[in-house]
Amino acid sequence: MRWALTPGSVGWFPAETPHYAWMPVNAEGVTLHCSEKVCDLLPSFPCIRAASPFLLLLLKKISEQDAADNPQRLQRLLQVMVDEIRLADRALSQLIFPADTRAKQVAQKILTAAEGQLAQTVLAQQAGLSVRTLSRLFVQQTGLTFSQWRQKARMIMALEPLLGGKLVSQVAQLSGYENVSAFIAVFRRFMGMTPGQFQSMAGQAATLKSP
Repeated sequence: MRWALTPGSVGWFPAETPHYAWMPVNAEGVTLHCSEKVCDLLPSFPCIRAASPFLLLLLKKISEQDAADNPQRLQRLLQVMVDEIRLADRALSQLIFPADTRAKQVAQKILTAAEGQLAQTVLAQQAGLSVRTLSRLFVQQTGLTFSQWRQKARMIMALEPLLGGKLVSQVAQLSGYENVSAFIAVFRRFMGMTPGQFQSMAGQAATLKSP
């Protein structure tokens, strides 16, 4: 999978889950390593959840706690954190990769600027697949059609320039959309908000995290 952990969201990875992170923009965040007892209370699968302002402030407070000073207080804060994460809405910035090696190769090409705009027929041919087989693999293994997967991939890739402060019209053009309204409509469909709302939310989250 590929996830965009944006401002206003929290990611959870159970113990022994291989993963890596990459920051395309200047960012600041907090990583918490939980005890086995706390891990058992959280989801058994990796996920990204939308973080309310309360959860963001709670995580900041927990990160500032010294367990040796008041372990009982820290345990109470962690219990509230567990409840908030479990009840939080699922973030939409998750992109599931197909398991099939050939289809995964196509998915990875879509995420590159040079080859992401190639037609499905060309991508299928390069992977040694028919268009029909490629379409079937995407639906079966990602839950999205090939076209939907490519659209969502573009929307997730658009998060980086949006966070960087680029205008929505500029990001639309970078994403291959000549019509800004069409870009906004697709972004809203996959991300649950408009690009402008996303930028506003990211700004609010950054304010909450600042000292």
